[in-house]
Amino acid sequence: MDFDLFLTSPRWEILQIIAERPSSPVEIAEKLKTTVSYVSQQLKLLDAANLLSKEKTGAAEKGKPRTLFSLSNELFYLTVLTKQFSKKKLFKLDEHHKNILKIWLIEDNTIHHLIEKLYWKLQEEISDIEGIFIDNINFKPKIIILSESKKVKLKIDSYIEDEGKRLDLNIISSNTFKKYFSEKLISLHDPTKLLEKLKGGLI
Repeated sequence: MDFDLFLTSPRWEILQIIAERPSSPVEIAEKLKTTVSYVSQQLKLLDAANLLSKEKTGAAEKGKPRTLFSLSNELFYLTVLTKQFSKKKLFKLDEHHKNILKIWLIEDNTIHHLIEKLYWKLQEEISDIEGIFIDNINFKPKIIILSESKKVKLKIDSYIEDEGKRLDLNIISSNTFKKYFSEKLISLHDPTKLLEKLKGGLI
């Protein structure tokens, strides 16, 4: 399958809608300002490509259950074009893939490798870390690490001494995390959903 041609509008728009939340054909049609029959036709094509999951909900209008469509997998479509290498590949994402992509999407690509190194270094002590976040509100991102572990602090201090001076690193407790909240925060590790709670005003 030629993924470039297949994911043209409106199929791409439909995938974007259901990526935000599971939706019915009626809801999708309303957002796209088109007919339900047209949306259903496109959903059949997406389903045949194994991109969708379907779930029947409770009774809706006229006593019929609704079908909600969502993504079957989280995917990444990579296109690489260099002088010595070119490749296109579609693959399923795991948590580490997603976190590396978040890092790559930071504006200043000269610090991508520094954040990646820090991210992998912190994996060794991840059980003692309550959260790793990037505050991307300014051109120079701020890295926020939630931990009260002395081992984690020593590791971060060692990293700063070696090669992390170009990064703005902050190690804090979860109790003071609220002071650092901004809408631009990117989560790299958030096992207890602290960011979601902050956005919902629960902390």
